Order: sequence, then C-alpha cells, then structure tokens
Amino acid sequence: MSVQFSEIQLPSITSQQQPEKIKNAGNFAHQNKPNVPEVKGISRRGMTEIIADIQNERGDSITPLEWTYCLWAKAEWDTKNPDRAPEISQAIWLVAQNNVRLKQQLLWRLALHHSHQLENPVSSNVPVLDRSLVECFAEFASTAAGIDALPVQIIKILTRDNSDYELAKLSWQYLKTPTELLAKAQLPATIPAVDRAQVHLAGIFAKNQVSDLSGVEWLLRCLKEMPPAPQLAAVEELLVKISSDILKNQRPKLVEWVRDEYYPKLQLVSAPARESLIRWIGALNYSYFQKTIDLVARMLRLSDAEIKQLEERRDFWANYSDRLKRVRLLLPQSSVSAIGYQLQFDVDILPDEGAPPTEVCIFQFEDYCAIEFFRGTGAEIRLIGRSKESDRLLFVKKELSIKRIRKLGGEVHDRVFMWQSSCEKWLKQKNILPNEGTKSFQGMSQYYGKYDATNGLRMPEPQEQKEREVLLKKWQKEMESLS
Repeated sequence: MSVQFSEIQLPSITSQQQPEKIKNAGNFAHQNKPNVPEVKGISRRGMTEIIADIQNERGDSITPLEWTYCLWAKAEWDTKNPDRAPEISQAIWLVAQNNVRLKQQLLWRLALHHSHQLENPVSSNVPVLDRSLVECFAEFASTAAGIDALPVQIIKILTRDNSDYELAKLSWQYLKTPTELLAKAQLPATIPAVDRAQVHLAGIFAKNQVSDLSGVEWLLRCLKEMPPAPQLAAVEELLVKISSDILKNQRPKLVEWVRDEYYPKLQLVSAPARESLIRWIGALNYSYFQKTIDLVARMLRLSDAEIKQLEERRDFWANYSDRLKRVRLLLPQSSVSAIGYQLQFDVDILPDEGAPPTEVCIFQFEDYCAIEFFRGTGAEIRLIGRSKESDRLLFVKKELSIKRIRKLGGEVHDRVFMWQSSCEKWLKQKNILPNEGTKSFQGMSQYYGKYDATNGLRMPEPQEQKEREVLLKKWQKEMESLS
C-alpha cells in the first residue's frame, strides 16, 4: 500500500486540546515508547527500527508515513539519545538529498520553525522541528542547487532580523508576489513574514524605478493580493514617491488600475496623495490625446500645415494636463484603418456624414467639457458647461456624430494664426487654468510662450494681430456655413 502526502502544516499542541488524528496515533509526541499508528497492510515500527535504518543507510526502507512519524517524534528521541542526535540528524538530511517527500517535509517544517522563532522566540510549544535537525541544515544548504536553491534562500532569510524586507526584495527579483514565491518554493505561504513583506513592495518598486511590463504586472498582482489597509498604504506610498515619469514605458497600466480603484473613493487617501493621483490621472488622459495626435500626424497623408496645426493643439493642452479628469477620443473609420494596431487604448468611431473627416477629442474639466476638432472645416474648440445630461451625451452615449456634437452649442474658439494667447485668456474666464507652477507654455517661442499667472500669455504684436483678424473673419464665415 502506498501513502500519498500533500503539504503538511502541523499545528501547535497543548495539553488541553490535541488534534484527533494525533490522539489516534497514540499521542506519539509524548509517550515513552511512541509507535507508528496501525494501518492495515503496514507493520508497526518504532523509532528504534527507523533510526537503525537511517544509521545503516537504508533510508529507502522507510515509508513516507514513517518519515512523518520520525520527524515528529525525534525531539523526544533526542532527549534520550543526546550523543547520537547530531549524527542521526546529519544522516536524515543526507537521505533528504535524494528523497523529495522527505526533503519537502524538512524544509516546510524548518520554515515554520524559523517563522515561530521570529514571532515568539520563547515559545514553549512542541517544536515543529527538533533542534539538531535545525542545526544540521547548514551542511545541506551549502550544497543546495537547482530547485533547492530558492527554498534554502528563503529559509536563510527567515533567520535574519530584516526578513520581511529581504523577502520583499526576493519577491521582486523573482517577479512573484510573496505568496507566489513561497508557493513556488513549496514552503508555507501563510507565515507572518509574507504579510509583513507586503509593506515594502511599493517602496522597492519606486526605489528601483521599475517601468517594464513584467515589473508593473508584478506590482499589480501584489496590490491585488493585499488586504484593504495594506493596499491603501502601498498606493499612498506610490502616489507620493512616483511624482515623475509616471507614464514611462508600461506604467500607464499602474495608473489605470489606481484610477479605477481609488478615484471613486478619493476621500480615503491623504491630501498629498490625492493631489498626486489627480496629476497621475491628468497625465494619463493627456497621453491618450498626445499619442492620438502623433499617430494621426505620422500615419495619415497630411500637409505640413495640417501637421503643424495638430502639433500646436498637442503642445497647448500639455500645459493643462493636470486638470484633465477624463478624455474621450472619436475617430473616423479612415483614421482607425490607417493607424491600425498602434491604437493601444479605446477610441470610438465617428459615422461618415459626407463632410471632410476629422478626429475629435473631448476633455472633461471641473465645470466644462472642451471639444477639440483636429482638422477639417472649422477645426474649432468648443466649451460646453457640464451637467448630468451633457456628461451622459459626451462620455456615455455610444454613437456620437460631428453634427450631434455641434448641435450641443456651447462657446466656440478658433484655431487660426496665433490663437494660443487668446484661447488661454478665454479658458481662464471659465476657471480653466494651466498646470500649477507653469512658467512657459510648451510648443511656443520663448517670447510668446512666457506665462504669468496674473497676465497670462503675451498677446500678438499689432501687425500680427491684424493678420490674425483677417484670418479670423474668414474662419467665422466657415463656422456660419456649418450651423
């Protein structure tokens, strides 16, 4: 008869309450002559016979059940045979090198032993593994390689004062959550050091400036495994420590997760973390717009003037990125077909209404929605006051057309020659302000791009203003033809 063993977790034993299975085994942890419980078809053997097999290098003669019994009863045997204890322990570890089940039991029990020592060094409970087996582990560890290297490394970590931090570092190196790491090593994943390691994961991510896909996905799995309180603490740390390059490489995946999980419950995070989260979301939203502009400019056959116009829009809104609460992108089918797989975020398709094609971006600010028409006739920006109905139409309604958007009305601003300073002042009247600390506008010359919070951008010189007014009248006629 063969007996199959799974991972073993042995509970602490007290004199008042002992597990029924241990009682049925004859209380072998405390009897003077502990015996293996009777199992039909298997002869009963005590420690004397098992130890004799170990000493005479007949480890193959010992059944899995007998090994389990031996590891449990050896502490008591050692007290009666103190001179032989180290020798037999060394022999057991030697057998374990070629006995997978025995090795797994020893390493599992050893991890529990060191975990108990970390939590309660003066515990009087029955030991998970007797002292001589613990002391003889070093020789086994010195030759460990292959699949044994990881569990040995973790067990060594559990003997150190900073075990939780070291375990967190190892988790990152293996790109496994602490729980996954212990499971991979076939060690108990419920030990307290695993929970405490979670405290350090966000700091390790930030300190090492992790931004590759595997690293970001590792952190997300770690966050999802955490209970609410540690998860909130980790998110707070990320928000405070990662202030720049939040959109570097694959980090937008992290921003999207934090946005979805914590923006609806913004009141839970501290004021500094809240401000950072708003900036994260704004930067993410702007990145969708920026990438779309860049793809349209690169992949569509546009004139130099059209490309310059697109780049001006892209650079202008970069100065307002922190204020963006939400964006929606609508593209004609022709643009989607040209850009293809390079669109790595959601866009909606505009129906063909027979007019020259244009892409549309809808920005949501605190009190207004700004609608930017990329190109074509008009190519304007519209501001529409926010309400439940307008938010529903602009961000929830699936089918949205250019005509339907323009019928919403709102206030309109041009995009003709030197439009930036006029547009900045127009937005300011609606309390839509550039990012905090802005000193100059991106995409503008040093002369015209200099920004002052009181006076705004410098207005065009008189000659330039005259040129602008001529072009503005022409644009106004074009807009009338669209109404």
